[in-house]
Amino acid sequence: MNKDPLFRHKTNHLPPQLRAKLLAGPDLDGVDLDRLRETESQSLLANLVALRNRLFSSFDLAEENGDVHMVTRIAGQLHHNLEVTGRLLGDLAVGNTSTTNILIAPQYVELRVELVKALAPFPEARAEWRRCCTGSRARRRRASRPSRGSWRDDGR
Repeated sequence: MNKDPLFRHKTNHLPPQLRAKLLAGPDLDGVDLDRLRETESQSLLANLVALRNRLFSSFDLAEENGDVHMVTRIAGQLHHNLEVTGRLLGDLAVGNTSTTNILIAPQYVELRVELVKALAPFPEARAEWRRCCTGSRARRRRASRPSRGSWRDDGR
């Protein structure tokens, strides 16, 4: 079908308000978006599972016929299907993972300085706090080192 008559009809016979509404899509007022998201997710998951079943059937058929190229292409599609399913279910982490060392954070350093100042009039409390801090550092160092002799095979 030629698109020219449709374009002419749209420009000549549809009022601008209707064209704008058609461009904007359906009105979502009164729609329970959480419920819609849940049902759409369930539908998407059901379609992914159905598609995966068909892919596995095709995969078996390609293997039976010895079609290596088809097996490779279907394996790629299966991998993609499993990846999308994993993301949908939240089994695959998406994005960056970062580790933040709070010991170098300016707020932590500031807190330590203020704590040392606050404990200055109380030498016993200050000494106990220092003992706790150095003790936890020593425990972390010991925990991060392998135990002596653990790398030897002869048991010495």
